[in-house]
Amino acid sequence: MLAYEAFLNGDRLFLAGIDGDGVLNAMLNYGRKNRTKRLYLTVGGVVNATNEEVRWTCPDLKVGAEINVRVIEAVSVDEPTTRQPAPEFNLDAQKAHVRTWIKKLGWTVIEDSAPA
Repeated sequence: MLAYEAFLNGDRLFLAGIDGDGVLNAMLNYGRKNRTKRLYLTVGGVVNATNEEVRWTCPDLKVGAEINVRVIEAVSVDEPTTRQPAPEFNLDAQKAHVRTWIKKLGWTVIEDSAPA
């Protein structure tokens, strides 16, 4: 299986991968809210066979941290730190979310009742 081998300052953190159909991603994140700053690596994805979201944990980073992610083929990977059911897609909830943002942005929805 395709896997991501993650390193922080030369030290191996984990080997992450999803066997079979699914999604695997790695994102370097920086956020600031109310003077609180956070810099971190997120590695996770979705396992289609079990409909689970999985994540491998990385410690928060500091300026100067060196992150390396090597893409390799692997027979097995480290167990994810967390597993949880992937959220079910709910069309009504998605429409409500979109309508909330439309209202916040001052936009107008024009719905076509004719079938596509």
